[in-house]
Amino acid sequence: MNTRRIALAVCGLTVGHARKARARALVDDLSFEVAEGEMLAFVGESGSGKSLTAAAIFGLLPFGLRRLAGSVHLRDTELTALSERALRVRRGRDMGLVFQNPLTALNPSRSVQAQIAETYQVHKGGTRGAAWARARSLLAEVGLASAANGPETYPHQLSGGMRQRVMIAIALACDPILLIADEPTTALDVVVQAQILDLLTRLRQERGLAVLFITHDLALAAARADRVLVLYAGRAVEEGDAARFFRAPCHPYSRALRDAIPAIHGLGGRLTEIPGLPPGPGALPPGCRFAPRCPSAQDDCHQTEPTMRRTAPRCACLHPSLETP
Repeated sequence: MNTRRIALAVCGLTVGHARKARARALVDDLSFEVAEGEMLAFVGESGSGKSLTAAAIFGLLPFGLRRLAGSVHLRDTELTALSERALRVRRGRDMGLVFQNPLTALNPSRSVQAQIAETYQVHKGGTRGAAWARARSLLAEVGLASAANGPETYPHQLSGGMRQRVMIAIALACDPILLIADEPTTALDVVVQAQILDLLTRLRQERGLAVLFITHDLALAAARADRVLVLYAGRAVEEGDAARFFRAPCHPYSRALRDAIPAIHGLGGRLTEIPGLPPGPGALPPGCRFAPRCPSAQDDCHQTEPTMRRTAPRCACLHPSLETP
């Protein structure tokens, strides 16, 4: 039984935009928890609502979108009840965010040391010297000893993996409770991917960080995360232990994602693919949202929308596969 303190609790989160009297949800009634020292992986196709959920947690939704329902608790604080000014204090201090593309997220005109120091000084105060000392300490902690001990370094002087380490250092500058890593290994080679994920694993274990890891790579999620949450068309369709999920997923969509992973022994053969495309928010089918693409859909799947099972394995399917892994 998990006795660790819950760092993040999201309940019934619904995000969308309202046109006249009709609300169109892009994230629909999403609930999950992340404990201290735990990594929860979000997986699913593009447009499933992974990054939009992260933006909603931070209160950084794109123009035209808003939270329609639900709550977001960071420990004992209800984030959705805070004013924009109060929420701005929480960002960077209690919540850290690692963006997908560090080259565009970092300021090219300022040194990486200055950017880390600024984050620390804005939220923690203190002298400029203390902030710079903190910046150099964090750079050493994330494996950038040359930047920690050398002259000021600018983003364009660093490789992609190094820039991602700087982003992690900025996110950790104020010892946050929660770290959201949004596709942190995109466009990195496999060696650097492993280094970045090793770093995240070490830091969450040492600091007791709650980590929300957003990825398209199911193999990475299964290997690195404690639990996996699968999203499809804005809704959660399966949640559970990462190791069990990879061996025996119970939702047809989860099985399709797993089976689409290329295998080394299958070189030369045809890759498995999921037919069709996910539905748009304005064209959701009746019943199960995955039913039009599901090879095992039955008549009731096209009429009744499934709800998440309360017992393990947890999935939202009328006819789940409950095989023992």
